[in-house]
Amino acid sequence: MKKLKSPKIFIPYTILIFITGVIIHLNSSYPKLEDISYLSIFTKFLVAIQPAIWIYFERAGFKNTISYYMMINGVLTFYTGCFQNMMDEIYKTKGILYYLEEILIPLGLGLISSAVIIRFLNERNINRILLKERKKIYRKSIKDPLTGLYNRYYLEENMETLLCNLNYDIPKIVLAFIDIDNFKTINDTYGHAKGDEVLRSIGLEINSGIRSSDYAFRYGGDEFVLIYSDMEPEAVLKIVERIKENVSIIAKSEGIELSLSIGITSHRRSENYKDLIHRADQIMYEAKKKGKNQIALVAY
Repeated sequence: MKKLKSPKIFIPYTILIFITGVIIHLNSSYPKLEDISYLSIFTKFLVAIQPAIWIYFERAGFKNTISYYMMINGVLTFYTGCFQNMMDEIYKTKGILYYLEEILIPLGLGLISSAVIIRFLNERNINRILLKERKKIYRKSIKDPLTGLYNRYYLEENMETLLCNLNYDIPKIVLAFIDIDNFKTINDTYGHAKGDEVLRSIGLEINSGIRSSDYAFRYGGDEFVLIYSDMEPEAVLKIVERIKENVSIIAKSEGIELSLSIGITSHRRSENYKDLIHRADQIMYEAKKKGKNQIALVAY
């Protein structure tokens, strides 16, 4: 209802009133027809005012300037033609007034149709942009900004479905649980900025060690979960060994002593993801108990 307070909304109706007055004045100079069908006149009047009603209640929802004014002009043109056609039911018109509706009604419908098409194309473009933005927001919501890996939210929301889908097609699923040894000490000694660099480097190394069919998550502050599909545990062991060695080399080049403890296990059919992660976590802690900087593997 706020729109009704704007003077702009009354302009089309002021013009409609003016046009109506002009048409009535011009036609009233002609003699009236006999046996006038007022039902036909009323029906044509209802047809004439439909587009005006659309604009008044904003049913069409035109926001774009071009389509809005095209719609307004189309309505005025269509209304003029329809109203003159209605006057033809009352008066014996001659000359240009008699043929006026044959020009204005199709022209008005053409303008209205063009406005609708433009609006449709604009909305489709806006919806396409909104869809892209929603996808960007969704990607940001499921990815850890520091490492570029999937975050724990994505893991907890999709892990069960993911395992079911993989189990359906792939007989062997292997999970690796990675923990950074003494990460708190690194933050305390070198600062959180350096700690973030370490996490970013580990994220890059993990990303380089997974395929498009595999998944990698930042599970906690210094914990990572990797899921390998259609791969034997021994093959996964070689991959994480390479990740572990590369991370250590990069850290040493920056003057930091860094090591990883890793637990590897294979998924049991019908096992839920929480039990799988818990088991891999326990295997990782066994590696830590042996002196850290080690990899423990328990396959089934």
